[in-house]
Amino acid sequence: IVDFISFEKVTCISDHFLFGCSSLKTISNISGLRNAASIGVCFLYSCSCLDSVDLSVFTSVGSIGSSFLAGCKLLEFVDLNAFEYATFEYDNFLHDCSSLKRISNISGLKNVKRIVGHIKRLGESRE
Repeated sequence: IVDFISFEKVTCISDHFLFGCSSLKTISNISGLRNAASIGVCFLYSCSCLDSVDLSVFTSVGSIGSSFLAGCKLLEFVDLNAFEYATFEYDNFLHDCSSLKRISNISGLKNVKRIVGHIKRLGESRE
C-alpha cells in the first residue's frame, strides 16, 4: 500500500510515476496529490498486481500523458469522473489491462486528442 497524504505541494506528476512496481496492490490516501495539474506518460505503467486505485482526487488535472495505467493486469474498474476536462493522449490508454471489466464516464471526457484501439476490447462493459 502506498500513501500520498502529505504531498499537497505536488502540482505535476512526472513521467513514469511508480513505473513497473509489479508488487504494488493498492494505492490509497492519495488525497495529497489533489493539486496535481498534469500527469506524465506511463502513470502506474506495468503495475501488474494493482487491483485498486482511487482517481477521484484528480479534479485539477488538465493533461494526461500516454500509457495511462497500461499493464495493470488485475485492475477491474476505472472511474474517470475526475478527468472530465483533462486532455488525454490515448496511446496505450489502459493497454494490457486484461481484467478490466468497466470504465466509468469514458463518454463524458471532453478533450480527447485521439483514441487508439485498445478501448474497443472492453465491448459492452463500457459505461
